[in-house]
Amino acid sequence: MATAATPQAYPARAATETMSAYRRLRMCFLEARPTVQLMFVLRFLAASAIAAEYGIGQREFSIRSYACALLSWLFATVCIYLANGIADGANDRINGVGRPISRGELAPAQALPIAVGAAVGAVVLGALAGPIPALLVCAFLTLGYAYSAPPFQLRRGWLGSTSVVVAGGLLTYAAGVVAVGARPTPTLVAFAVAMSLWMGCVGAVTKDFSDVDGDRIARPRTLIALLAEWPLRRLVAALATLIALGILVAAQQIPGLVPICACLLPGAAAVGYLTLTTRHHHPRRLSRRPYHAFMATQLAANAAMGLSGV
Repeated sequence: MATAATPQAYPARAATETMSAYRRLRMCFLEARPTVQLMFVLRFLAASAIAAEYGIGQREFSIRSYACALLSWLFATVCIYLANGIADGANDRINGVGRPISRGELAPAQALPIAVGAAVGAVVLGALAGPIPALLVCAFLTLGYAYSAPPFQLRRGWLGSTSVVVAGGLLTYAAGVVAVGARPTPTLVAFAVAMSLWMGCVGAVTKDFSDVDGDRIARPRTLIALLAEWPLRRLVAALATLIALGILVAAQQIPGLVPICACLLPGAAAVGYLTLTTRHHHPRRLSRRPYHAFMATQLAANAAMGLSGV
């Protein structure tokens, strides 16, 4: 049934047994979704910039420690998303996702050592940055493990997956603040909460609109599998609008939130329109448009807020 409904599905085929170390690393990085890596780095940098605007609070700033903290977070996100690609390989193949594992160009056995190495690198770099960065990155890696790996596999249920996405966003912003030794401010807290809700309530669902067939088989407790598509699309459009309006109300009391308002308001309108005018059976380049609008909005919001703090 799933294969008939998904003509874009990639056939299962064995990955090449031998490949150069460079090609394996490149394939693993592609599997870990470079755009998502960029997004996590931007969140980290935005939090650091906003926090630093209000002065260093807890300790003297060190470029070396900051670089270690940032690289630690990058290594951790590569590990988490590579592990997710390994866990979701069969589902991605059904949905025609097109990353190396689903295409059969990279075997899970080839990717797993890279994921483990990235995790070790993240912990070591976090420890070099300081005890709090190390604790934060360990918590982030634990969330990533619980999301994809047995026995937890929180990605299979809507509550678990949404909770992990929101918590991962909050941890990333917290790590950016800690890295510059600053204290959180009302502007930063409101920004971090709004963007984390944007990730969990909008991004975590819109990314699945193009993967309905595979998710109903492999992830039976997600919203896309439990609810009819049209009501869920209306719910996502409403949530996007509510988050944008909520940050607009907050900006009346916190002027520093004006840059995020300028991004979230048109972004929510775009997400809502594209969510309500596409369907999962459309070609993938069309069915992914709500997620692309979500991603562009958060890229713009984090960049705008980060630049406002420089």
